[in-house]
Amino acid sequence: MRRSIYNKSLLLTSLLLGMILSSCEKFLPEDRDSLEVEARFTQTDYEPILGRYNWIRNNFSTANSTLPLQFRLTNVRRFDGEPATELTQKYPVKVWKELYTGLETSLAEIESKRVTEYRSLLEIGESNGSILFWPSGKSSFVKNQPDSGYMFDVEVSNSGGRKYFRDLRLKPFKERPYAPINMNAVSGLITNPYLSPTVYNMVGDRGGYLFSGDIRVSITKDEDDKLGGNTLTFRFVDSVGNNINPDKFNKTAWKYLVHGFDMEKTSEYVRYRVAYPIPLTEIPTWYTNGQGTAAHVSFMYERLGFGQMVTMGGMDFEFAIYEPGDWEIVFLFPRESPKFEDD
Repeated sequence: MRRSIYNKSLLLTSLLLGMILSSCEKFLPEDRDSLEVEARFTQTDYEPILGRYNWIRNNFSTANSTLPLQFRLTNVRRFDGEPATELTQKYPVKVWKELYTGLETSLAEIESKRVTEYRSLLEIGESNGSILFWPSGKSSFVKNQPDSGYMFDVEVSNSGGRKYFRDLRLKPFKERPYAPINMNAVSGLITNPYLSPTVYNMVGDRGGYLFSGDIRVSITKDEDDKLGGNTLTFRFVDSVGNNINPDKFNKTAWKYLVHGFDMEKTSEYVRYRVAYPIPLTEIPTWYTNGQGTAAHVSFMYERLGFGQMVTMGGMDFEFAIYEPGDWEIVFLFPRESPKFEDD
């Protein structure tokens, strides 16, 4: 009897507790996303270089906001307030649809991994706020420094609300078609056409050692694109203006020098068919520096020195080329040519 009364009491208590909890749930606040007051852009001025793919990331602090956030560009305008239609119009650009690895064996294979899409010059990452400026922008129609450039606003939102960030600045620099380059960033004038390689144990034909400052490197483009617009040529010139046979650099891995194809090696130059830009993407490959930001080439040679000791000499050079075309890199020895012959 007592057990029956106990069970009934327990059942009644459970029912009452369930009713109380159910009624309480009706008054619980709705679980909403938060958009923190402290959320902000950590970078508000952007200075992309025209003619390149510019991707500025990690430029927004979410604070403790609920993710994901949505970002949207608004009111893209020139500094004088006029609409910047040149930034919002769509232009053809090459976009990777498959991962570039550096192991591709032909130009056709590389190009099969890229497609042409039409994109606005200025875009924003819809989920992270990163700023993208595509290489189709040129100084012929995009305002560039010293002009004051452009301004734009960004709307950031989630289900908890929205915020507007006003008057972010965009001040592009003129094109720098290759790197390194000795150029005034604002005027676009070349201050020194010559660059220098890194030199290792190179002896001149007069007996002295050669240093980086003894070698002048120039990077030039054939504006007529007579070779089809997708070549890269290396040439070496001695102190009297004659071409040095590339075979003199007898320990150079010509096959793996650049990610190029259909190598043509003559007594005057070495030429490759290549895809631009160089490097194609910012990932380390056999052909780049450790960061993947530049192509890395080495020209090495071996000779017998005094005492019939085998000595290795040569030079390294890192570069990037951002415009397609027929480009040539020349290594000039203006004062003293390398000594390739044995002692």
